[in-house]
Amino acid sequence: MRAGVWIKRVIPSSEVRNAFRVGAYLPADALELITGKRNSLVPPRGMRFDGAESYASMGRVGLRALQQFCDLRPKSRTLDVGCGAGRMAVPYTEYLTSGSYEGFDIVPSWISWCQKNISARYSNVRFTWVDVYSKHYNSKGKVAARDFVFPYETSSFDCAMLMSIFTHMLPDGIENYIRQLARVLKTHGKAYVTTLLLNDESLDAIESKRSIFDFRHHLGDCRVVDKDFPETTIAVPEKDVIKWFAAAGLKPTIMYGSWAGRKNCNGVHDDIVVEMLRDGSR
Repeated sequence: MRAGVWIKRVIPSSEVRNAFRVGAYLPADALELITGKRNSLVPPRGMRFDGAESYASMGRVGLRALQQFCDLRPKSRTLDVGCGAGRMAVPYTEYLTSGSYEGFDIVPSWISWCQKNISARYSNVRFTWVDVYSKHYNSKGKVAARDFVFPYETSSFDCAMLMSIFTHMLPDGIENYIRQLARVLKTHGKAYVTTLLLNDESLDAIESKRSIFDFRHHLGDCRVVDKDFPETTIAVPEKDVIKWFAAAGLKPTIMYGSWAGRKNCNGVHDDIVVEMLRDGSR
């Protein structure tokens, strides 16, 4: 059994696992802090799942993606759904002029760190904690993802990003988040979404072991890596995602990723650029 799977069985509480991770990295984090080797806008190792340079580079990649595909400008009002510990937010501290960045996430320690270390220095980069349930990330959450209402006004964002959020969310939550995304985007606003889509090609890759994810378990029409913690990694039917986008008034353009054994792809996940075609209040 892989170490990550074993830890979740032994420590089912996401809050305890997060605290354990922070504690395990505490000596290394303290040394970096004392020696001044960590950028003040990069969270400690216990809150990251990659190195400091990867943390920073992925943020820059996300910024460029929104510039290229979502018409991001220094004056844009931008939403980061599932912002984590601020990885995508950091480049906005230098890029934005009259625009703003809003991010929310379900892990309170991540949001607290971002508020104290980023928002305290950049007033137009803001973070909000939301108490949405996730067995993998927030096992004590009080609001189901399928019922959650984004804490922002209708038609208030020029662009948005959902970076690997739908890869950790059950279908009813994904469908609701798509409706909420449509509500908060302005007409002709755009969003960049990364996910894992099931179609004939990717299903064949899974069955022939060409997928980089071991989707051995079925969850309805979805595929999951861990049947007991399905939100660890999940792939959803492409036809359903397209249907949900269309019902919300969002026009999707898909760029397939390399996860299913494809060659010459820009990234691992399947990337979807969506445009809001109508007023989200309707």
